[in-house]
Amino acid sequence: MTHNFICLSCSIMETSISYLAQDPIFEWEKPFDTDVPVDHIPRARAANHKNDEREVTVFPIIDATQWDLEKHGFCFIKATTGLTAEDALTRKEEVQKDYWYEIEALLHQRFPQYSRIECYDCTVRKRDPDFPANIRLYAKVEQPARRPHSDCSPRGAHLNLDHAFPGQQEFWQGKDFDILNVWRPLRGPNNDWPLAMCDWTTINPLTDIRVNDAIRRDRVDENAILHYNEKHRWYFMRDQSVEDLIVFRNADSMGKRAQGFHCAIFNPEANGQLRESVEVRCVAFR
Repeated sequence: MTHNFICLSCSIMETSISYLAQDPIFEWEKPFDTDVPVDHIPRARAANHKNDEREVTVFPIIDATQWDLEKHGFCFIKATTGLTAEDALTRKEEVQKDYWYEIEALLHQRFPQYSRIECYDCTVRKRDPDFPANIRLYAKVEQPARRPHSDCSPRGAHLNLDHAFPGQQEFWQGKDFDILNVWRPLRGPNNDWPLAMCDWTTINPLTDIRVNDAIRRDRVDENAILHYNEKHRWYFMRDQSVEDLIVFRNADSMGKRAQGFHCAIFNPEANGQLRESVEVRCVAFR
């Protein structure tokens, strides 16, 4: 696939992305961050990250059908789902399983290579008016994530399942599986802090990706973060509707497939409602 079809009339976006800086500290210390308050702990750090803020050009999705999960790390599904913004924001625990079943059915229809798909996580985000100036820890609803990342590493994929399905390790140990996300806005059309995807074919896995410990209140996950590379090509869907689902692979159990590195980006032309979004994470067995 080539990307020479972009034209001026397609409204490319000039913005910035907060990459992870290439810091010498990583020669002796693994990157980490936490969403647990640590101010009360002497000499504790919430992270050992430094920002590498870069000006980038983000290109609009012109033809959603041209993107392939296996090649680019992400793709799109056009579908109507039943989860409303009101229910997601006020009754998530009560309605998320029905939404999971819808997502599982859509994925089975689109990706016949998967023999079994099970959703296990649902995250709802509603941007605060003062984000990103003030990012609150453990807010009732999560905020957009500015750092380009993949939600889990290959090791983190196993840690995810250990947490989501305790005592059932025999069902995934040694198996070939992917951890997929399905992301969409809860209200549309959305242009406020849209989700941007990095084309996997423009990422150098040997130099651009840094594995990171994500410290939670009850466990330690492992995800992956991006360092800057001028070859990266970023894309977003302008005026994304609630029926425009982005599907991306966070990681696979073998560590050999395309990953969907992503982040929320500031859109200088946004003039609509503040972003509300929902994302489901699932395990898909081959």
